[in-house]
Amino acid sequence: MGKLAEEMEKRGISDPFDLTEFDQWVNDATREDIKAVVKREGGRVFGLKMWTWEIVPAESLLKGVCSSFGVDLIFRESDREKVMKIIEEGEKSLMEARTLIDRLFDLAVMSCLWV
Repeated sequence: MGKLAEEMEKRGISDPFDLTEFDQWVNDATREDIKAVVKREGGRVFGLKMWTWEIVPAESLLKGVCSSFGVDLIFRESDREKVMKIIEEGEKSLMEARTLIDRLFDLAVMSCLWV
């Protein structure tokens, strides 16, 4: 169980839609979970900021994402080519946004929850 799930359970929250901007503990727990994923994967991951397609290297993820919403998805480094291809296909073909999102989320090892 990740830190975020642990904190939500401790507070009796099961639905992320019940969280508000006043639940800043969510962002701290998300940062801890990101660091745990980087360590678990041996640093062979990268982050992706949706829609700007900014790549966030593992080193930056491990140091801590300074701002909330600084990264949206975490991928294994071995999937980088697939991720870039999905983005490229999405931009070239004007792929439906939902399809693009689904394909990226299916490939991600973590999706980040920020409030």
